[in-house]
Amino acid sequence: MNCYNMVLEYINKNEKGIPIFIEEIKEYIIKFYNEKDKEKVFNNVKAILNRMNKEGIIETAYKGIYYIPNENVFGKMLLGNRQIIQYKYIMDKDGNVKGYVTGAKLFNEAHLTTQVPNIIDIATNECKNFNKYENKNLNVIIRKPKIEINNENYKYLQLFDLIENKDNIGIEVDNPDEIIYNFIEENELDFEKIIKYAMDTKSRTVINKILVLAR
Repeated sequence: MNCYNMVLEYINKNEKGIPIFIEEIKEYIIKFYNEKDKEKVFNNVKAILNRMNKEGIIETAYKGIYYIPNENVFGKMLLGNRQIIQYKYIMDKDGNVKGYVTGAKLFNEAHLTTQVPNIIDIATNECKNFNKYENKNLNVIIRKPKIEINNENYKYLQLFDLIENKDNIGIEVDNPDEIIYNFIEENELDFEKIIKYAMDTKSRTVINKILVLAR
């Protein structure tokens, strides 16, 4: 099977209206080639995707992000940023959590503030360095988490962000401890695991707060 057909095969495995990232296509294709041919193969993939775009097989959302469009009576539907953010930073296509919403958006969803931020902060494994990185196309800022995010720990890490409030978000309620305790209850978080993850992330602030709430 030639490279074009392999790319097409991968494209066709994806549902309509779901982002397809060039990195995942490259990861799929390189398995069929020698590592020494990587640069040549990757350049070929770019050319193939440009060709498919012109042929109408796929559409381009942003550089390196493609999709098979859904259609309605008005024609092809654009790919929404929410879907791109979901798959790029928060959860992969196999359902593995790799990120979570934090910052003012998290505090708003927890009802600790009425602030509605224009830019959403996301802690994600996809952030490869310790600097904040703003994706202006998607209107998000991504951050590197203290520990690798997974399906089990992401709610605990969100809890820690609420407790530590390192962004100094203005709390607009009189009962923040009650809201944080309700967050623990609603998400069925285990106090022993809270302490464990707090130790993993070296968060004395969280440990102190949990000891107060546990009483």
